[in-house]
Amino acid sequence: MSGGRIAGEQGKTPGMAGRALALLQDAGPGRNGRWALLALVALAAWLGLEQLSAQLWFLPAGLRLAMLWLTPSRRWGWLGAAEVLAQATKSVVLGYPLFTFTFLAVCVAPWLVYAAVVYLLRGSQPAPPPDSPTRMLLLLLAGLLGAAGVSPLLWMFLVTYPMTTADSLASMFAFMYGDLIGQIVLAPLLIAFLHGGLRRPGRSGLLRDLGLVLVVALGVFLVLQAYADLAMYVLLLAFAPLFYLGFRHGWEGGALATTLLGGVIQGLVQLGFLTVNVTMLQLVLAVVGGGALVLGAASTALRRSHEILAQRHQELASKTTELEQLAAELGQVGQRLARLEEQGQRELASELEYELGHAIHALGTRISLAFRDVRDEQGTRLLESLREQVREIQDSLRRALRQLRPPQLDTHGLRQALETGPLHEMLDDSGVVFEPVFEGPVDALGEDARTTVYRICQAAVREAVRLEMVRRFAMRLEVLANGEDGFTVDLAMDLEFSTYTQHLPTLQVVPAIKDRVLAVQGSYLLEPLVHGHRHSVHFVAR
Repeated sequence: MSGGRIAGEQGKTPGMAGRALALLQDAGPGRNGRWALLALVALAAWLGLEQLSAQLWFLPAGLRLAMLWLTPSRRWGWLGAAEVLAQATKSVVLGYPLFTFTFLAVCVAPWLVYAAVVYLLRGSQPAPPPDSPTRMLLLLLAGLLGAAGVSPLLWMFLVTYPMTTADSLASMFAFMYGDLIGQIVLAPLLIAFLHGGLRRPGRSGLLRDLGLVLVVALGVFLVLQAYADLAMYVLLLAFAPLFYLGFRHGWEGGALATTLLGGVIQGLVQLGFLTVNVTMLQLVLAVVGGGALVLGAASTALRRSHEILAQRHQELASKTTELEQLAAELGQVGQRLARLEEQGQRELASELEYELGHAIHALGTRISLAFRDVRDEQGTRLLESLREQVREIQDSLRRALRQLRPPQLDTHGLRQALETGPLHEMLDDSGVVFEPVFEGPVDALGEDARTTVYRICQAAVREAVRLEMVRRFAMRLEVLANGEDGFTVDLAMDLEFSTYTQHLPTLQVVPAIKDRVLAVQGSYLLEPLVHGHRHSVHFVAR
């Protein structure tokens, strides 16, 4: 695990538990005084937990696993020294010799076995919280392997009378179950406490659910007290609510519930109110408790993934809002550019009419006056030719000015400008049949919308003239009132090719149409027909 991840987890853990976790996971040099104090605390905790241990569990095994799991291997010497000193203190109090093989095998070797297993499964760095099924299974596997490795040593040196093979295996399993139950009821709870999982928000219903679990368990145990023969049928019912706690409150809730239920069972056994076989209780608690912890870890991982996904959705929504704002700003910029383009074309038309129109008109007048002074036939023909060329120039200039800014669009409206304006003339000159269809209040559109529709049609007409094979240009303009938002404009332009055309042109977006549609934040769709292309435009005119 990287140091950044460790620091992040530490940063989320407030208070004394957070400081203790930071000290446990500190792999840097120095701080020997603090580690000496921590070793004394671990020694005292070991002695206290050893006094609470009984046939059901060996709680120091849970403390051993939790401390090794949370501490970098560089600091394990302090933990080993604390446990060996605790074992030595117990031996001295009970009058057992220290410098014997039995002491080494029973008091020193178990810690070494656990340390070796944890190092192999976890590595040298502290492990993150077991908040996923994989991590929780790894923690439980480390405890299981440690207990399985220690139990033969304990049986070999603590059992001094001869046994059969079956009794020997049963004794080894008894030692293993004691360690395993001590791990399940204590190690996850210590890890959850130090990581601050029990103090996070959203734990309001934890106490209520814990009370429900204990009530159900006590009810089942009272039934077993009265009818011991029902143990094989109803015992699992006392442990089943652990799955509910794990699912509702994650692995931290499952750890707390497992510890409390184990404490209730131990109390009832010591008081004589529960006469069920202890080995059966250990086996059921180990299986159901471990399953509840894994289910809780899966629930925690799923809840965390949902939170991350919700956060991503919020970020995407924020980015989408920003993109919508940028799109609106770009649309406004596009509309301004379109207005500037129209204004530039109008000014250009005025300048051309003023400069060229007057000059051409004056040239025509002078040619007309020159007819009075010419008497020969050759001069008359030359002047006629010049006057005809001047008329063609005037007509071409008039067409160019109408293309730049058709006067009918301002004086008679969009409908007449499309039906009888320059676009119709361009199509007639190219031999293309023009079939316009209008629906709705076309002339009620604003100036910007009228200009947009006209320029889009103009770009489509130019495309039809350029292709040369177009024989029919069908246009359908539909305008619908859209309440306070203005009008909805749907424009469809069909370019139908001659039936004798062998090679149809490929579908290509017309850049002029695309630019105009983008300026009004509309949509532009190009569709193939049987013998032609369809350009469809949709936008809202406000």
